[in-house]
Amino acid sequence: MGVLLAAGHEVEYVDLGTEKQGVLPDVGAADINLLVVGIYAFERFGKHGLPRGKNVLWMLDPLTRNPQATVHGYKAGLFDAFAPRLDAVLAMDQPIEDYLRLHYPSLAVSQLPYLIADIHIRAPGPESARTSDVLFIGHPSPPREEAEALFRASGVKAEFVWAGLWGKAREERLRHARIALTIHADPQHTYFDQFRTLEAWAAGTVVVSQTSDGLAPHGITPGEHLATGALAELPSLCQSLLNDADRRQAMAVAAQALLRKQFSVQRWQAHMLAAMASVS
Repeated sequence: MGVLLAAGHEVEYVDLGTEKQGVLPDVGAADINLLVVGIYAFERFGKHGLPRGKNVLWMLDPLTRNPQATVHGYKAGLFDAFAPRLDAVLAMDQPIEDYLRLHYPSLAVSQLPYLIADIHIRAPGPESARTSDVLFIGHPSPPREEAEALFRASGVKAEFVWAGLWGKAREERLRHARIALTIHADPQHTYFDQFRTLEAWAAGTVVVSQTSDGLAPHGITPGEHLATGALAELPSLCQSLLNDADRRQAMAVAAQALLRKQFSVQRWQAHMLAAMASVS
């Protein structure tokens, strides 16, 4: 909103919440509706249509038609139900852009990654303020449940929070963990989880991630900005970092420097405004 307001646009913020059913709020027509939503809104769009006016979706969920990737394939199916009615999409990464250009060649597409405003980046807290060792927040899936069992068997203390946790409560849990985990919902779709990674970095917490595609285009170096490995390696990677507070501190500082450089609002604001202007 800040970028649009600073550019002289009138902006109204409408919170759609996290419910999957129910009609959309009737807020009147707008010149452009910038839809910053996830799967919670997809079912509603498919059933009730899109808001009046031109609609630009900031797509922050991965898309695939791989039938074995049941979690993200399901998301793609929901997206496909309303995609023809969109005017443009801001794609989080290259794989999403490739998907859209392949399946919707007439749709206007440009890239815009997940962004973190500087005001939301908090310096890494002291070790004494860390009240948990390893934390994962997300919905369950077979690989994630397998990871939970691996940590339990290894003796490395890890908390898996399956219920929805958002906003300030999520930020505080991340901030007080020594390590935040990123684990793929589908082993067939190993994309870079920008949301989980960047939110943890902004909270000042080190990320240990299952091996992911798409890190290099953002300047992310495993071992410097985060630790990565196969699913079975995650407990030992975490234990190594838990034993080395200085390394965790250095990694958190490096990650936040990258966050400010690559995922700042200032870096991408002209790109966002140009994309909005192209459909006005």
